[in-house]
Amino acid sequence: MDQKEREAQVVEQLREQVGNLMAAAQLLTPAIREQEERKYDQYLAILNQGLYRLLRLTEHMDLLRQEELPCRMERVEAAELCRSLCREVGGLAGSMGVTFRWECAGEEAMVQADPAMLRRLILLLVDGALRRTGRGGHTGLRAWTEGERFRITVWDDGEEQENAAPTGPLEEQLTQRYGLEAELTRAIAQALGATLVFERSEERGRRAVLSLPLDHSGPGELRTPRMGYNPTGGFQPVLVELSERLPYQAYLWDELE
Repeated sequence: MDQKEREAQVVEQLREQVGNLMAAAQLLTPAIREQEERKYDQYLAILNQGLYRLLRLTEHMDLLRQEELPCRMERVEAAELCRSLCREVGGLAGSMGVTFRWECAGEEAMVQADPAMLRRLILLLVDGALRRTGRGGHTGLRAWTEGERFRITVWDDGEEQENAAPTGPLEEQLTQRYGLEAELTRAIAQALGATLVFERSEERGRRAVLSLPLDHSGPGELRTPRMGYNPTGGFQPVLVELSERLPYQAYLWDELE
């Protein structure tokens, strides 16, 4: 058995066990919520967050083991996609004590992309910004059209906390520090035909600049929306991708409902 086959086997085993745990949690939840003790809600939230994190890890491993990412390209209104994501992220960032600011251009911006992959990519960039931003800090997203490109900047004002920070070019530092997420971020950007650059801000913090070519093929090229396909199995992508960063309260049953 070669390396690729072993990786595929591990992913399948992970996916099977995550499915079993999620099914068990769904069966247990009604019985536990019937109890008068509300402290059990906290335990359920911690359980839910753990499952979301396992799902995230499984999906990331599955994508990284593939030589070519399974992108289903179609015309996507990128500005509206960004606005929708930012509305979701804003409240969640607030629960972490982080101020999330966003600005998305009002004009339509059509690009060729896999919408699920583009959401995942943006959320990975936001996750990295939140990782570097402590309570009381600021992060945000700005999206706009510039010439024939649609650009997305995700920024933060965080500072390096580690005593032994990686050295070398910024791209290498990110790979050393964030490993799996950094590798997947670059892989998705490449699969979407996007340009991704990481920069240090002038004072402190970093920013990631994602750039995609505009698509002027016209409305006649729009495809029928895909039905029945959800890479996160019906779970909210924003709660899956930010599960390592969010407090467990975001996974309380009432919040998930």
